[in-house]
Amino acid sequence: MKTILLYLLFLITIAVLLLNRYTDLYINNSIMHFILLILASITFVFIIGRIFGKLQTTKSRVLTILIIGVFCFVQSFLTWGGDWKTQTILYQNKVNGNKTIEFQMRGDRFSFGYKKRVINRLKLFPGLDWTTDVDTAKIDHKQWEKINRYVNEMKFASK
Repeated sequence: MKTILLYLLFLITIAVLLLNRYTDLYINNSIMHFILLILASITFVFIIGRIFGKLQTTKSRVLTILIIGVFCFVQSFLTWGGDWKTQTILYQNKVNGNKTIEFQMRGDRFSFGYKKRVINRLKLFPGLDWTTDVDTAKIDHKQWEKINRYVNEMKFASK
């Protein structure tokens, strides 16, 4: 039973991480992304350890988890560009309230300034979105209601 749970946890976490990397699925919470990365790494190492007959003692498992945690933290720190934060919700779908067109910004960590994008965001679950780039000049106004709600997730000072 433990082995099946280990394989299942690995498959789920690696599938979500790969979907985040190679599709329009977006993990919108850096803590959730970090937890998925650690779980995928730990389960992978434990599966390899099980195959080769290693990691039998509790001490070796705890030490392995600590080492993987440090490596994942360093990797996340060096490669993470920041989370996209919604500044303004421009449009909301008239049929599906979870579907919005948003203006988002992301602060670059190692350079000065911000990246900007306008996306069609479908909220799937807490922490998971399906995002696609959108041209606001080509919006079908029969499907979208213009709301221009200022959210300010970047916490800029108000005017």
